[in-house]
Amino acid sequence: MNKKCDTFRFLAVVLPVLMAAVTACRADAASPARSGVILRSQRKPGETDRVVISLDAGGDTNYSAGGKPQHEKMGVQCNLDYLERTLESPAAADGMRRSVRDYQKVEAVVKIGDGRFQPALEERHHLIAVEAGKQSALLFSPQGNLTRDELDAIDVQANSLLLDRLLPETPVNVGDHWSHSPELMAALLGLDEVAKTTVESTLKQVTGGVARLEIAGQVEGAIYGVATKIEIKGRYRFLRQTRRIDWVGLLIKEERPGSFVDDGMDVVSRLQILVTPVEPPASLADAALAKLNLKPAAELTSLTYQSPNREWQCRHDRRWCIYRQGPKSSVAILRLMDRGMLVAQCNLASLADHAPGKLVPLAEFQGDVRRALGKSFGQFVEANEASPAAGYRMYRVVVDGTASDLTMRWIYYLVAEPQGRQAALTFTVEQKLAERFADADKPIVQSLRFAAVKEAEKKQAAGAPAAPKR
Repeated sequence: MNKKCDTFRFLAVVLPVLMAAVTACRADAASPARSGVILRSQRKPGETDRVVISLDAGGDTNYSAGGKPQHEKMGVQCNLDYLERTLESPAAADGMRRSVRDYQKVEAVVKIGDGRFQPALEERHHLIAVEAGKQSALLFSPQGNLTRDELDAIDVQANSLLLDRLLPETPVNVGDHWSHSPELMAALLGLDEVAKTTVESTLKQVTGGVARLEIAGQVEGAIYGVATKIEIKGRYRFLRQTRRIDWVGLLIKEERPGSFVDDGMDVVSRLQILVTPVEPPASLADAALAKLNLKPAAELTSLTYQSPNREWQCRHDRRWCIYRQGPKSSVAILRLMDRGMLVAQCNLASLADHAPGKLVPLAEFQGDVRRALGKSFGQFVEANEASPAAGYRMYRVVVDGTASDLTMRWIYYLVAEPQGRQAALTFTVEQKLAERFADADKPIVQSLRFAAVKEAEKKQAAGAPAAPKR
């Protein structure tokens, strides 16, 4: 009797489990397999790709002149061709990625109204290091500071180091879709931040060794302190044999109002990227890269400002943006944007040469400053002279005052070199932002250097007769 009871108890426990297992097996047999396709990049450190990019953009710029809205037609054509060696490719989707590029071709033409501009990359800057994090991508030259124009020529949307992050982290089937994070969209589109995004990718087709995908959606973000709206439509291709994305085609529509540093725009861009594995060239071999610093440092990531007459240059961090600069003007305006806020302005100007060794006295320079400010002048806070470089002389005059009912601080500099060439820099900042501004003026002024003067010009400046031309 006891044995029968034990048997019944055993069957009461086991039979439901067995029946559940059988039912599950039948259900699995009746439903299609959901194992999915793995679209995981196999990009590895040391691998080299050839990346060819073509960008064609057109639309309108918008700005205000005399209180009235103005519009001008604009167009951009850009063709880039570079070899990119991967330095770091983490397993985590949002991990730090690093590469170094050797640019073979940089061709860019910018047309705004009747104006035409062709930014280019200097030959000595053909090697570019790239570091892409969770929300941004940083390009810099390990062999000398880039100018803002050089950076703009190569820093296009959809950075090739970020393309792998478009792929899904789990297996997918045809028809499946997955969303992209605000941080990824900020990095891909070069935005300061993204508040909202509906961008997602969809696996459309798998044939043989190729997976075809589509990407679409909208992005609401901010850059330079103003909101921007972007709509994206595109396709990209994944090769299952190499396990890499080898082609991307994007249509990007952006509407952006004017900011403190740039005009507004309503523009449509067509972007195509081709990626092909290649053998690494000698320029990207270990021996060639061994002596280069390929990690970002302040002295490498800062940008160079070159005066229009190419008489002098200085360096500034990337928060300073060129607001106004004319090719025939001796004056340029930089504005300091910090986390979307306008903090300060810097006016840079080349001045007429003075007689060697006869720089105006400091007191006379103070008088010029006082007259220039007029009714805005309040009081001198500081006035001194220094030597930022061998043979150079520099005046620094700090003034507090008011303008348009705002309490302001002006910092005036006059920098001169032994042969008589001189430059003036004026920094303007609201006093309530002085702490945020800190000493943002000093790295710019301390880095200012005049171009080398030829020996004949030096002798002539010193009063010696120049050698006759043959």
